[in-house]
Order: sequence, then structure tokens, then C-alpha cells
Amino acid sequence: MDCTGCSRAIGSLLPWVASNVSPHVVYPFNVSSNIRVMELATSKLKDLKKDVEIEISDAERVNGAPTNQIQGWLSRVQTIETESTDIVEKYQQLCRCIWNISPNLYSNYKISKRAAKNRDEATVLHGEKSTIPVIMMLPPHGQEMPASSSKSSYLESVLIDVKEDVHSVIGIWGMGGVGKTHLLEQINNTLSEELSKDPASKVFVVFVTCPKECNEEYVQDRIIEKLGLSKSDNRAVKQLTIYNFLKEKSFVLLLDDLWSSVNLKTIGIPAPMEAVGAYKRKVVLTTRSEKVCRKMGAKKIIKLDGLNWENAWSLFKKNVSEETIDTHPLIEKCARNVVKKLDGLPLALIVVGKAMYDKKDPSEWEQAIVQLKQVHVDDVELSDEYQSVFKTLKFSYDSLHNENLKKCFLYCSLWHHIEKNRLVELWMGLGLIDKSDIQEAYNVGYNYIRTLQAVSLLEIVEMAGDSWRCKMHDVIRDMALWIANDKRVVTNKWIVGADTYKGTQHIKISSDTEIVSVRHQIEVSFSIASPATKLATLLLGYNDLRKSGTLQLELFSELTVLDLSWNRLEVFPIEICELVHLQFLNLSYNFDLISLLPERFGALNNLKYLLLRETKCILPNGPLSKLKALRVLDLSNSTYPTSKIWTRLIYNRDVLVRTAVVQEMFSVLVEDLQHLQDFQALGITISDEDFYYRKLENMNVPVRWLIVLGYNSCTSFSSSFLGNSQLKRNLFSLRIRGQGGGVPGWVQFESASEHRSNCCLERLELLSFESFGRVRETIRWKSLDPKDIFPRLRILIFRELSYLTSISWVINLPCIRELYVIECNRMEQLFFINELNNDEINMSHHSFPSLKIIHLGLNRNLVRISDHIITFPVLEILEIRACYNLKKLPFKTGDPPKSLKYILGTEEWWDYVEMEDKTHRSSLQLYYSSRKIWHVY
Repeated sequence: MDCTGCSRAIGSLLPWVASNVSPHVVYPFNVSSNIRVMELATSKLKDLKKDVEIEISDAERVNGAPTNQIQGWLSRVQTIETESTDIVEKYQQLCRCIWNISPNLYSNYKISKRAAKNRDEATVLHGEKSTIPVIMMLPPHGQEMPASSSKSSYLESVLIDVKEDVHSVIGIWGMGGVGKTHLLEQINNTLSEELSKDPASKVFVVFVTCPKECNEEYVQDRIIEKLGLSKSDNRAVKQLTIYNFLKEKSFVLLLDDLWSSVNLKTIGIPAPMEAVGAYKRKVVLTTRSEKVCRKMGAKKIIKLDGLNWENAWSLFKKNVSEETIDTHPLIEKCARNVVKKLDGLPLALIVVGKAMYDKKDPSEWEQAIVQLKQVHVDDVELSDEYQSVFKTLKFSYDSLHNENLKKCFLYCSLWHHIEKNRLVELWMGLGLIDKSDIQEAYNVGYNYIRTLQAVSLLEIVEMAGDSWRCKMHDVIRDMALWIANDKRVVTNKWIVGADTYKGTQHIKISSDTEIVSVRHQIEVSFSIASPATKLATLLLGYNDLRKSGTLQLELFSELTVLDLSWNRLEVFPIEICELVHLQFLNLSYNFDLISLLPERFGALNNLKYLLLRETKCILPNGPLSKLKALRVLDLSNSTYPTSKIWTRLIYNRDVLVRTAVVQEMFSVLVEDLQHLQDFQALGITISDEDFYYRKLENMNVPVRWLIVLGYNSCTSFSSSFLGNSQLKRNLFSLRIRGQGGGVPGWVQFESASEHRSNCCLERLELLSFESFGRVRETIRWKSLDPKDIFPRLRILIFRELSYLTSISWVINLPCIRELYVIECNRMEQLFFINELNNDEINMSHHSFPSLKIIHLGLNRNLVRISDHIITFPVLEILEIRACYNLKKLPFKTGDPPKSLKYILGTEEWWDYVEMEDKTHRSSLQLYYSSRKIWHVY
């Protein structure tokens, strides 16, 4: 090799030697330097570790937990610390000489190399920390449920079994109505309350209500929902998700009303079902069958019997009232005989007691005893036990004051639960409520619901306002279906399908089938035994139906009520046009339904109720005018006929042409409705363009539900709008929505002084302002007083008003019952006394005479609700969500409203609420709950 080649080889070798050999050569001589640098890097890492541990400790007090990544990071940090200590100890053991260097170069080399490596790893770990999430928020350890305050006599003994390690699966069985669900709810609430006082606990309580057709996947979905875990459509993935979350935690799984056994392992419940080390695993189930308890592997089986005499008499008196029993000497004697007939069954004691609460004539009580003695007379397809229960409960049904109310009650059994308004609308569609005034019809429906609730035949689920849900106790529901099916258990008259999620349902329609109700299915199909079907009511809401072909709707020629809402239909089912007897059609909330209703739709000349909320259906010119019986058309929240949206869907490139077409469609719609003699209510969405305002102000159509989309900077409501006679008499709900996204905009109510007295929306009960921003005075009043415009307003909503600073004017509203303020981030206080005039200050001790619910959510800068002089004498619910700076409650020390039921919010927020003293906190603690029960519109 020549010299040039040697030079190149040496030149390429030298960098390699410098980077790979040189460090090893100097390791023995810079050992003390590497030790010092390693100790410094390790010290910094220790400080960072302490910060992380403090953060974890703080989070665990508010139901947080370290992420798996940070736990791995902490483990590696501990390894670095241990290694550093060992290196330093080894170095200190070396014998030193000149310049503090050990003559044992090999030992120096090893220690120096280890120190350099440990230093580098410490530096890397220090940098990694910024990329790793430290905390994950765990689901609540338990969620309290609404339950009766009366304590089950079995509660204490069952709680002992739950807390001890002896029994892993506990089965509670007994006949329907004996109090199994009540007991399980009390177990849930007791455990949840105890766990709320120990946020660091790793025990979780999960309550699952099981429908009759319950399966493993249904239970999986409910557990995942309760624990806030990742959702999936794959059963195996669900199983693994649940297992991985629970495998290193203690838990109590409460399964209510199992009709058949389920496989806990398939669900994802870790096995074995017993205490494993520090972890306790418990399942408590209720069922009507002892056999189910045994199939579920229950080691402890408890049968619930009826109440003893003292408790039964006490419960009955509580529901019938002492006043009624004391009315006449004979009534107490009769009442005692009634209680004996009810055999200690809690549900029967409650239901029959409430049915008799206003019976103050002894003869009525004597007749009740006669009826109860006839419990076993009818030959029905039930065991003696259930025949007795149903016949006893039927006494309350027989006591309802009119036949129409009885029919309304029976129709409640078609669902496990249903929204209040939807139930009333179906009663209207079925012809059970028939009034010429739509508001009067709703009021009759609400009165029916209150009556059924008062006698415990219907329950109200705690949700706010018009979204309240109605439900039945499962035994009451079974009894109602038994009555509806002519006191037979097996029948095809009323078919109520499975309520399990994501299933398929095939229904056989016989010649006597009148009603079919099915929910929560992917696919529904029918087979018809006889072409002469009597099917009159078909309720298929809340399914996952994408096409109507499998339904064979054209075969149900007698159909009068059809509900296909909350599905995924994309095309209008043309078969509907053949249903000439149809009176009620609901296609609402099929969000992808973009369709032009066919001309043949006009053949439905018996149609009274057409609900197309949240759809994109176009009503063509012509057919609507043929629907002579039409009473209600609701296009609320649908995109028709707002020009800004629909002009994009009309196939013409000229924007002006498209706009003209849409405006013509709207004009024809209004014109057609004005010619319908029986028309009662319209729900519509418009924009704030002058064209629509002019049409709305001049048209003679009763608008009940109105949504105004604000595309202009100012969405203005003038005296000509506020004084329109149709709007004054009919408008029930007004929602005003801006463009959001930081676009400047505000809402203005204005009138010339001579027109002020005429500006009154006298029936308006719901008002909502949404998505206006970048203008400080978001809501403006010009020569108008809010209390004059909205004399009956009950529900008021402010949502995403980013520049709104106060809503003091709300104090003027005498009937306001529910107030929602969400994402109003500039607002520091809702109500200021200095923004009121002197007259209003003088009446401030009755500031909100009707306000029952306040919901505040995601208001980042909210500090206070009001000045102390402003009071809330009838407040029942105060819910605070993600208002982290709100530390003061609007109650004087130790003086909350007598009507107060709940203060709702996270435990983290509650711990930081400022109180006057411990007495103040303890007095309010009685009302506090972390559960979330209120629905925001």
C-alpha cells in the first residue's frame, strides 16, 4: 500500500478511535469528575421525582391516579437512584493516593464508566418527564341514585356480607315489588357515600339495571359507560377493557333484576370471584328466581319476604296520610284490614295507599276490601303469587278517575322509559288527548302524568325541565301489559320487543296484533301470519335502522301511528304514502334524512301530526295543502327552510337563483298552512334576514317552536315581531343562535315608545341565547323591559356567550323556574344589585320567587353568583360544573332555602368552596352530592 493509501486509512480510522477508544482511555483518570456530574444529575432527577409524587398525591385526593407511563418512569428513576448510591459507595471504598486517584486503574475504569452511563440515563429521564402525562382522572368510585329515604330492614346485614371476605357472590331474590331494587339502591348509596370520603380508595361500585332480555354484552356496555372506559363494538375488546381496569382494584358489581344468569368471565369480571391479596371482588344481584342466584354461583342467598305488621302499617299510613285515616273511626279499622290483605308487599302498600289517600268516606274503604278479597277469582295465566300481586295493583288502576286516563296509563308500558313531551305527543297521536288548543293538550297530558305519579303508577326520573323522563316500576309495567293483553301472559295483541342494545329483532304479526314497540335494535323485520292485520301503532324509535325495506310498511294498511324517530334513515320511506289512515308520523332525529317528500305524500289526508325535527326533508309545493287534517308540523332544528343552508343543497350555481327558490318554498309553505282550518302549531327554523322576518310578522300561522339563526351582526326583534298576534298567543319556545367562532354579534329587543305595551310574548316559556361573541353588551334592551315581554318565561338558557358579563335583568322575570349558564367565560358574577333600580332593590328579599334550578357549567371566570341581598327562597337544585373559581355559594351562613334538595358538583370543587365556619359547611354538607343528574337543553 502506498503512502497516500496509508494516510487515507489512518485518516478514516482516527475519528473512530477518538469517539470509541479515547473515552475508555480517560475513564480511569476522570472518575471523580464523572461521579460529581452523576450526583448532580441524580439530585435534579430526585427533585423532579418529588414534584411528581406531590402531584400524584394531590390528584389522588380528588379521584386522580398516576398514569401507567409515569409509574414506569418512577420505577426507572428509582433504579437510577439505587445505581448512583451503589456507585458512590464503591468509589468511596477505593484506596486513594496522589491527586485522590486510586492506583487500581481497572477499578477506576469500571466505576467511572458506570457513573458516566448512569449520568446519561438520568439526563434522558429528566427530559422524558415533560412528554409523559402524570395524572389520569378515574371514574367516580360510586354514583348515588335517587332512592326512597325509608331504610330496608335487610340493609345492615347485607352490608356486613358485602364488606366481609366470606361471600364473593350474594344473591337476593323475592317476588316482584318486595323491595329488591330499593335494597340494592340503598347498598349502592351507602357504599358510594363512604367511598366519597376516601378519594384515594381503589374500590369501585357499579350499578347495572338489567332488562328482561339482558345479556353479557348489555352488561358490558353499562359497566364501560359507568366507568368511563373506551367504547368498542367488539365483545372481546370490551371484555379485555373491563378486565384490565378491574384486575388490580377492589369492586362491588350490583346487578339489579336479573331474569337469567350471565357469564361474569365473558363480561370481563376478573376471576376468581374472591378476595385476592388486598383486592376484594364482590357481586350482589337481585332476581325473582332462586334458581338464577344458584346459576350465578351465589355463596350467600337471601330471600326477601314482605314487611312485618308494624313496618307494613307504618308504610301504608305514610302513603294514605294520617289525615285520611283519622277522618272517621271506621276508616282506621278498614285500613288495617286492607293492610292485612296486602301481605306486607311494599309496592302494593305504596300503590294502594296512594290510591286511597283522598277516600274519606268509610263506604269507599269497605268497597276496597271487597275488591281486594276477589284477588283470586279470575282464571288468569299466572302463578297464584303473581296473580295476587297483579290483582292487588290493579286496584289502583281501577281507582283512576276516567277511562281515558286508564288508557294513557296502559300505553306507558310500551317503553322502559320515555321523555315527558314525547309521551304526551303520542297520547295526542293516539287520539287520547284531543283539544283544539295545542297548549291545552300539553297541559292535559302533564296533568295525566302528575296524576299517575301521585298514585305511584308512574315514576319521574330526575332530569330538568321538558326533558323529564317517565318510567314504570317493572312490576307495574308487567301488570299494565297484562291488563292490555286481556289478562293473559302469552299474547300477540301488544308486542313489546327486547330492549337490549345492538340486537336484531324478528317479529311475528298475527291477525290480532294491534301494537308493536321495539327499541335499541340494529335490524327489525316482520313476518305476517294474516294479510288482514289490525296493526294500528308501530313504534320503532331509537333503533339503528338505515333502510325501511325490511319493515314492509305497505302491508300495514290500518296503521294510524308510526314513529321512526332516532334512526339512521337516509331516504324517505316511500311506502308511508300508502298508509292512508295514518294520523301521527314522527321521523325526527334521522340526521342524514335528506329527501324531497314525494307528491304522493298528499294522499295522507288523515295525517294530524307530522314531526320532522333535525332532518333535511323538503316539503314540495302542493302535497302540504292536501293534508286537510294536519294540526302540528314541527321542523324545529331542521335546516329547512333557512336560505343560508338550503341554497347550498339546490342544484344551481347561481346563488341568487338558489336563494329565490328557497324563499319561494318558504312562501308556499306559509301559504299552504294558512289554508288549513285545524292547524294548531308550527315549529320552524329561520334566519334573521329581512325576508323571513317580514313573512313571520305578517303570516297568520300559529308558530309554537321558533329558532332564529343570526347571520347578521345584530339579530333584532322589533315591536312588529314582538307584537304579532299569532306569536303573542302561540309562541312557546324561542331559541336564538349566533354564528359563534368569534364572529361579532348581539341580540337586540327594541320598540318605539308608543308600541311598548303591545310587545308581549304572553305564552313564551323557554328562551335560549346561544353562540354570540366579541360584543360586550351581548343582549340589549331598547325602550323595553324584559318582564313585560316575557311574563310567563320559565326556562332561560345562556350558552357560549363569550363576552356576556352579567344577567342582572333576569331578576325582573317573576316566573323563571330554571336557569342555565354555560360557557360564558367573561362573566364573573351573574347578578349585581347596583344594576337594579330602587324599586327592584326594595323587593330584593323576594328576588327569585319561582327559581328552582340553577345550572352553571364551564364558566371559567365566574367568582360569585350574586350579591347577598339577592335571595333564592324556593331553590331546589344548584349544580356547578367546571366553574373552578366559583368559591362562594349564594346562601347566608347556616340559612339555605328550606326547599333546597341538592348541591351538585365535583368533590374537588366542593372541598375548595369557602364557608364561614365548620357549622356552615356541615349544614350544607347535607345537600351536597357529586352525582350528575340534570340534563342541559
